[in-house]
Amino acid sequence: MLLALCFGPALDIAIQEAIAQPLPAPRRTAVCIGEARSDRLQGLTPEGDLILGAGQLARLAGIRLPDAPPHRENALSWLKARSGEPALVQGTDKHDRWDRISMRIKSPGGPPLDWAHGLVEASLALVDAGLDSVFCQPELLALEATARERRLGVWADDRYKPLDANQSERLRERVGSFVLVEGRVRSIGERRQRVYLNFGGLWAEDFTIIIPRTTWKQMLDRGLGVEALKGRRIRARGILQPWQGTAFSIGMPDMIERLEGDRPAR
Repeated sequence: MLLALCFGPALDIAIQEAIAQPLPAPRRTAVCIGEARSDRLQGLTPEGDLILGAGQLARLAGIRLPDAPPHRENALSWLKARSGEPALVQGTDKHDRWDRISMRIKSPGGPPLDWAHGLVEASLALVDAGLDSVFCQPELLALEATARERRLGVWADDRYKPLDANQSERLRERVGSFVLVEGRVRSIGERRQRVYLNFGGLWAEDFTIIIPRTTWKQMLDRGLGVEALKGRRIRARGILQPWQGTAFSIGMPDMIERLEGDRPAR
């Protein structure tokens, strides 16, 4: 079973961190504000999927766990420590191709502990809403930024730190992996079906972000169009593919962050 909770072979260079500017919050959907129900974690599969009551498989929405030791073992131990405890779960009944549901899970109490928040704050997970239809927890990005500043857990390991968009060779080494990439958008190409954010002048070698038109419209509605992005430094996340140079697709606006304090390049 392919592990979507698992963070792919990760990142190997560190660049100076900058806190991302918050974007206008999207309208919360029924998926995000639906009623929570009682359940409990029965255990984990060998692949790391969560086993809820009645054997239902689940994954935590909005995050991705590391795959390299010791970080993966530490993250799984964090989850196993909550086995058998009462929990509040919230999500849809939609199953993915691995028969899992995407859930937000909290331990009840005062105050309740959100499991995704806890893992990100402990530097045991990275933000990735790529498998979710809606990103219900944009606050996870701020929690991750704070965790990176502390340089603990995965953020003490160069494998997991953001890659520089100009490091073409290093990016090619990470093809097939989920990565964070930071760089300056040099040009933007708008086509009928897709929009391309280009980070270099050599299309056959450089990094590109591919944005479907439906996602681009959402970005425009949130003030994240050409004027806001061209010449700016951004941080983005996705699974690298060998397209021309390297590229990944963005399925929701939240997976692109503008870096605070930056000014457009002349």
